[in-house]
Amino acid sequence: MKPTFLSILLLLMTVLSASQSLGFAISIDATEQLCLNPVAGRALADTADLLRRSFSRSRIGHNMDRCTVRIVLPDVVASRDHYVPGPSKRPYLCTAVPDVSYGWHSSRKNNTITVRLKASTPEGVAAGLYGLIQEKLGCKFYHPRASIVPSYTEWPLPGQFTFSGQPRFEKRGFHLHTLHPIELTEQLHDPSRAESFADIKAYLDWLARNGQNTFQFFLLRNMDRESWPTHARRIVEYAHQRGIRCGIEISLSMIQQQAFQAITVLRPYPSYQQQVDDTLAWLFQAPWDYLSLDVTMGEHLPFLDKLLPDVQMHIEQQVEKRYGARLMYATHVIAAREGAKVRRPKLPGSGIMIHSVMCYSATEAKAPVYGNRNQRFMFEAAAMESQRRETWYWPESSYWVGFDSSVPLLLLPYLDARLSDIESMSHLGVSGHLTFTSGWEWGYWLIDWSIARWSWSLQDNGSERQTSPLSRLDDLTDDQELRRLFKQALSVQNSFLKERELLRYLSVLTPFSELPPPFNKPFQPEPNFRYGWLLDTASRAEATQAVSSPIENLEAYASKMTAITDKLSTRLSRLRSTNVNNRESDRLQGELLRGLEVTSLRATHRALTLRALLAKKREQNTNGSGVREANEFLTQARVVRQRGQLLVDSQEQMYRYDPSTIARPIQSRTAYPFGYLYPASRLYFWEREEEQVRHGRFDAFFMNLWDMERTLGLKSLLFK
Repeated sequence: MKPTFLSILLLLMTVLSASQSLGFAISIDATEQLCLNPVAGRALADTADLLRRSFSRSRIGHNMDRCTVRIVLPDVVASRDHYVPGPSKRPYLCTAVPDVSYGWHSSRKNNTITVRLKASTPEGVAAGLYGLIQEKLGCKFYHPRASIVPSYTEWPLPGQFTFSGQPRFEKRGFHLHTLHPIELTEQLHDPSRAESFADIKAYLDWLARNGQNTFQFFLLRNMDRESWPTHARRIVEYAHQRGIRCGIEISLSMIQQQAFQAITVLRPYPSYQQQVDDTLAWLFQAPWDYLSLDVTMGEHLPFLDKLLPDVQMHIEQQVEKRYGARLMYATHVIAAREGAKVRRPKLPGSGIMIHSVMCYSATEAKAPVYGNRNQRFMFEAAAMESQRRETWYWPESSYWVGFDSSVPLLLLPYLDARLSDIESMSHLGVSGHLTFTSGWEWGYWLIDWSIARWSWSLQDNGSERQTSPLSRLDDLTDDQELRRLFKQALSVQNSFLKERELLRYLSVLTPFSELPPPFNKPFQPEPNFRYGWLLDTASRAEATQAVSSPIENLEAYASKMTAITDKLSTRLSRLRSTNVNNRESDRLQGELLRGLEVTSLRATHRALTLRALLAKKREQNTNGSGVREANEFLTQARVVRQRGQLLVDSQEQMYRYDPSTIARPIQSRTAYPFGYLYPASRLYFWEREEEQVRHGRFDAFFMNLWDMERTLGLKSLLFK
């Protein structure tokens, strides 16, 4: 550790002994050796700062002679002896990680409360400190750029208690899907931006504060090859100082979405093997712990593992043997047509990441994604692979494109699905849980924050702390009525959006879904018919039969959800008028409320455009009355969209990153010339559906938002 950091740490934590006899004081007792450890030292400094913010009228010091509360930390040092293969015996070697289990014991003697930590590693000390701060003292690290720090004038915890934490998975963390233009995509690829490292550092701090130890992102192909390795080294070095293993995902030769390629398929000279060697030598200028490999050419495009098996074998061998890192094979939910549905890596020493998508669990019976009936074959693969190689579960906490935040929709069923999967995968004994995330606004910070909590098992006074899909949301309020209403909102969404499959209509069609066969491959849930068929080919009876039930369910959902959001709004207004101490929690609940309101309006809007489409269908057999009726429905839809736009405008005021970088047109390294919330900023998809009905156009090129050439990326077959 640099001496300057030690100086800062000691300055933050030391108080004059002459002042130690006055007033309320908290002492953090730690040896110099522990403070010098990067992981424990940074957590100590952060904890001291958080305590000062929380106990602003008190003195927070280091190894004080006299104090009101004494926090005693164990004298532990980093040692390979403490690196364990995991909580269960396995017939294969897992990537070593420290034991981070911890336990607190509080006792009172005379006028002093002593809170003593038991942990066996510096990483365990860090996890214990953050567990105490968040789970007992009430700090809420819900977003990388925002936290709730409560204010106290006295110690809020009882004199006697025990509290302990045990991770459910050895590796716990997040994959930022930077193929999408999300909050940190540009910062991770462009060291010339003034805020790049500060933003990345804040995210790594968020991971550490929430007990996560793994970080990964997807590398794009168009960064500056000379300056970026230095940026990458800085990222990995800081991650390691926070106790976080750092990985990067690349493709073998994916052409889509500007993904970084290990080889260029149509340029076999120099040899593919030499291209792999050159790529890895360049990448491992930073000491990555993991390298994840995608072997597809793109979604619904050929896999290269059969076309170039020796190349895949070579990259797996080199990552393990030359660079001492773990290769993790990235799977897809697009099932193979022949042989095993889920492809595997070539070497037994390579790990595997078992993917699932959207707000569907790996075990539920109905999950209409990528043309599948469900994703149970991924769960079966996890069960099999966890017995013979390092296996991580890799589910999504948001999907973007045209499914959730881009619409925008707040889909609370993500919470149900992710908690269910954590319990299932923990029971299987998979060694890692790496969440695939595509943005935090519109309430999706709640999904990530909840997942981070569920990756731990916590005990209070020896009893397991109970959790639920809404447990993190419940942490934001003590009001039982609010909790009941949000629980009801989750139940209604599960019933209508998943069980009655309204997500086929609330989400929007992806650009490739609107192409003619055979290019219209399935991605997210979509109707069982094409809108062009409904307007131009179907009989009136067929058209009516196709959409009558969806319209009825959309309107029923909107009615039920509006009743809930009206009650939520009334309750929140009443609480704000009587409680001025929880303003940040109130703001967050208001943010979630707007997410539910706009999702309700989306259902109303979709029902109106479908009614307009039916009316336009009747026009073909009437004297024009269908045109008038269709226009009336479209006028109503526009009014609903305008109401939705007011909610969007209000929500943008709460974005933690500048809307000009995430919700407007930008020059992006991704395949998308805008930030991920740009479609939401103008309710683009809503307006497009109105115009599709008005003009009778249901092809991919009508009001096209996407840069199809850049998204498909055919040039990358020849050029990197």
